[in-house]
Amino acid sequence: MKKLLLFASIAFIGSLNLNAQCTPDPQYTSPGIYPDSATNFAAACSGEAYTQLITNVVPADTTVTVPIFGQITADIDSIVLVDVTGLPPGMDLACNPTSCAYPGGQTGCAIISGTCNTPGTYNLVFNLKAYVAGFPGGPQSFTLDYYKIIVYANCNAGLNETSASPFSMFPNPAGQKVVINGLASEYGVEHITLVNAAGQLVKNISLTEGTSQEINLEGLNHGLYFVKIGYNKGTEVLKLIKE
Repeated sequence: MKKLLLFASIAFIGSLNLNAQCTPDPQYTSPGIYPDSATNFAAACSGEAYTQLITNVVPADTTVTVPIFGQITADIDSIVLVDVTGLPPGMDLACNPTSCAYPGGQTGCAIISGTCNTPGTYNLVFNLKAYVAGFPGGPQSFTLDYYKIIVYANCNAGLNETSASPFSMFPNPAGQKVVINGLASEYGVEHITLVNAAGQLVKNISLTEGTSQEINLEGLNHGLYFVKIGYNKGTEVLKLIKE
């Protein structure tokens, strides 16, 4: 049984973009929010259209603590987001279902979209309420504050223009493969992931020994991708064009 806090789902009631629609990513079936906190949201480019898909798999029940009775298993009626703060200017969020109430045991999604012209790091805060059947205290309030969207000023100059990146890619644009260089042991690289422009996880890269890592791009559609490198100083995001 999973703790409810781990699986609070994304929804948004406020400045909704009712014209935006989304479809949950079918690869996710276990309860949770995808992308997760480790992958986080895709970076954005100033002046360019941005889309980030969020898939929410809500558990059917959870473990709650009730006075006198102790811990019990209770059905989840729904998870609803009261509001969200910190979205980059020019972006908003819409839900599927449009009510932004995600029933227990079901999968839904949300989509952040728009165009931001103001570079910077935008830390998002989602305030949610969980409605649990039979819980005497009413809905439980939760906050998710680990997501962020980085808007870069000039993506043509590389997404790491604000600081010298220890990592590089070649070739870029790439055809069937790309090589990541600079993976020295001193950086303690923990994971490399490839996501598409919508923020969907495309693949987890199996790390090999050495200072370089080849990524096979065969079968991928042409377009914009992001290589996320998790290491001992945080996460580095590299922009990749697949020809």
